[in-house]
Amino acid sequence: MPTLYRRHRAGCKRSDDRYWRRCSCQIWIEGTVEGKYVRRALKTTSWERAEELERELIRNAEIKTPPVPIPNIGEAIAKFLSDAEHGRKLTKGTLKKYRVLLSQLRKFAATRGLAELSEISVDVARQFRESWEDGPISSTKKLERFRAWCRFNVTAGWMKDNPAKAVAPPKTRTPPTLPMTDKEIAAALKHADEPRWHALILVLRWSGLRIGDAMKLTADKLDGNRLFLRTEKTGTPVYVPLPDFVVAELKSLPLHGGYFFWRRAGESQLETASGNARRALRKIFRAAEIKGGHPHRFRDSFAVGLLENNVPIETVSILLGHADSRITAKHYRPWVASLQRNLETAVAGAWPKEKAA
Repeated sequence: MPTLYRRHRAGCKRSDDRYWRRCSCQIWIEGTVEGKYVRRALKTTSWERAEELERELIRNAEIKTPPVPIPNIGEAIAKFLSDAEHGRKLTKGTLKKYRVLLSQLRKFAATRGLAELSEISVDVARQFRESWEDGPISSTKKLERFRAWCRFNVTAGWMKDNPAKAVAPPKTRTPPTLPMTDKEIAAALKHADEPRWHALILVLRWSGLRIGDAMKLTADKLDGNRLFLRTEKTGTPVYVPLPDFVVAELKSLPLHGGYFFWRRAGESQLETASGNARRALRKIFRAAEIKGGHPHRFRDSFAVGLLENNVPIETVSILLGHADSRITAKHYRPWVASLQRNLETAVAGAWPKEKAA
């Protein structure tokens, strides 16, 4: 909204007050009108006349500015997905999650007779959240995606505010990450009969890669005994050294299109290959009688092993690809036994050297 103010003449007794109404100095207007910045003299000294000119300026601007065409819920969903895929270039995995959520939103709106974006109130947003059958952690992630869709509509000028922003996320309890024990890793390796899965277990354990990233590994990522992980935002490449026996096993694998683990054929997708690897590892975990076996636990073993050997948490965070070392601390500090030992040593070191009198 624009603001009226006076530009006082030299010597005006009210020069310290821009909004004084009773002097005879010129009145100016400054501010934004329908997205355009305005700053000019109104050529009047009357505050009442200046207010009339302000209203006239706003009225003329509103007439010239055509109203924003507002799509319905279905059209807004289609526009969001198109922007996410072709504009923001989101990954296929992320797009799939958005499609699942927005498909649920379509069905939810249809069953309640909702068609317009203006009908999605805070109460409706809460009802939509209540319709989800997911657990607390999945529901929290889904709520973040719903907020992103609403925010897209607000930015486009189709919704006045974000109703999902007022919806509280469910309470979640993130359990401490459980690394694989050396005994469990040995058992898994023993039951991994196929060389490809045997080498995959070793790579997951000694590189800290997620299984999806491991499936994308190509021979050119291996530089001697160093494995290229990623390039930081600063442009610095990040490598992790691998034990010689892991490198030897990797090099012994036949390559398929340059990949170590992804037997890429035709139009096969990375998601399908990762799913096949997870199923193969589940069979191995069952055969090895490993309770709660999951590929991510090899990554946990990698992180906890480094932390227990006094590798700085900031270094571990970079190797894991975390955006912030606080994320690393949140997930892995409870499992670092050396931290407790260091605490005890620090307390004991503060004791007096001789018995107090």
